[in-house]
Amino acid sequence: MKKRELEMYKIKEIVEAIIQGRPIKSIARRAKISKNTVKKYRNIYEKIINKNNSIKDNIELIMKEFNSARKLDRYSLNFGWLKNNNELLNEMIIESKNYNILIEQLKNRGFKGSYSSLLRYINKTNIFNNEKPAMRIETKPGEIAQVDFGSVGLIWDETTKKKIKAYVFVMTLGFSRHSYYEIVKNQKIETWCNCHIHAFQYFNGVVKTVIPDNLKSAVIKASFLDPILNNSYKDLAKHYSFQVDPCLPGTPEHKGKVESGVKYVKNNFIPFKKFFNFADANNQLSEWNETKAKLRIHGTTRKMPIELFNRYEKNELTSLPNSFFEIPIYKNLKVYRDIHIQFDKAYYSVPYEYNGKNVLARKTASQMTIFYENKLIATHIPVEPGKRSTNNDHLPKNQYKYIKEDKDYCLNQAQKIGNNTHIIIRNMLITNPLRNLRGAQNVLRLSKKYGKERLENACKRAVFFGNNNYYSIKSILEKAIDKQLFLFFDLNKNVIEKKLNDKYAKNLKEYLTEVIKRYGNNNAIEN
Repeated sequence: MKKRELEMYKIKEIVEAIIQGRPIKSIARRAKISKNTVKKYRNIYEKIINKNNSIKDNIELIMKEFNSARKLDRYSLNFGWLKNNNELLNEMIIESKNYNILIEQLKNRGFKGSYSSLLRYINKTNIFNNEKPAMRIETKPGEIAQVDFGSVGLIWDETTKKKIKAYVFVMTLGFSRHSYYEIVKNQKIETWCNCHIHAFQYFNGVVKTVIPDNLKSAVIKASFLDPILNNSYKDLAKHYSFQVDPCLPGTPEHKGKVESGVKYVKNNFIPFKKFFNFADANNQLSEWNETKAKLRIHGTTRKMPIELFNRYEKNELTSLPNSFFEIPIYKNLKVYRDIHIQFDKAYYSVPYEYNGKNVLARKTASQMTIFYENKLIATHIPVEPGKRSTNNDHLPKNQYKYIKEDKDYCLNQAQKIGNNTHIIIRNMLITNPLRNLRGAQNVLRLSKKYGKERLENACKRAVFFGNNNYYSIKSILEKAIDKQLFLFFDLNKNVIEKKLNDKYAKNLKEYLTEVIKRYGNNNAIEN
């Protein structure tokens, strides 16, 4: 107040000196102001006297008119410019309703006023009269946090080797306005949950309530009374002991603090920034948050966010849980005819009585669980894409025997029967093990009907002729060809042996005598 009175007193002295006709240079030196300011005041005085010459001797009336003229002069310069350029201002407001952005753009177009002068014009003209009135809600320390995503353009992705769309995740604490920022590649549920975990670790605590938007990673079905949350997000909330209170669709003002936080990043961090990749973007974002964002004077609280956080909110957050949270992914799947479900291109078995049923599968990094009507029916360890995880207890009894006799089992049993049987089984399973497994099993089962010795002999003949299949060996045994005399290749001795019955053999001399009698040549016997 004293400063205001001193200024008015000084102006009064200047006006009195002008009335007395003192030189401009002398008045400026004595009042310690510029000559241009003295000239401006003299022009105002002359306008007042020209308008009403009767008050030229009354200093009090002159000062009253003088102050009104100064106020009108200041008001008209800025107000008049905005009024003359009202159409331009309306066009700019369509692009952005951020006063800082507006004042910057207006100054680029010739506006000389301040932020306050723009605010006074907007309030007086009610330029935002189409907006519904809103009630600002302040919260207690540690009570709520608001979360949201915002698009921030394209950033180079090292994985795909191209630029992809990038998003900024923002979590803003309702009391202090202290925020966590992270630039991500997508808005999937894994990313959504990971960002929450990173934010809680950054704050070193958890708020009581989180207010998200209605994106699918958070809310499956929006509702005023009973919204349906994403199961993965629900598990996260349960693990960290916070409640989820999504805002209604189409009402971003319900989470205005984080909406402002997203705009703050996009308007104050993103412009004129260059990022090599996502890691570089997040490094720059983190540095900006530590050196600027959390140290700024907030427009609403008029305090630094980090100051309010450390003084009031930090100790009101609940402690982080001791156990690590594995992000679960839920899928509604149908059981195939082979009593397996497919999850991320891998296959997991369920009890055979659920064949053809629709089940709910929940997968984490360490466990796969399958539910039917909220009942746990199967548990597996996750496997790689293309692999199968089969619990033998899930199979019907008549199929378990076939599954049990796998490739290794067949090779071991064949070795016990004999070397040739092992060769046959090995050749069958090398070419196409999945298709020939049943045939190899059937070859081994022939030993129960014909005995191991006959099966080995049959396989020996089959090896010689290259018949590596079940039906050839079965035919040999059915026709008892394995018992017949034949020439064959001994793999061990690597020679051809001749096996003949003695009763069919003739004495060589008797045979040659018959030949001589028939053809002649007396010397044949001697030779």
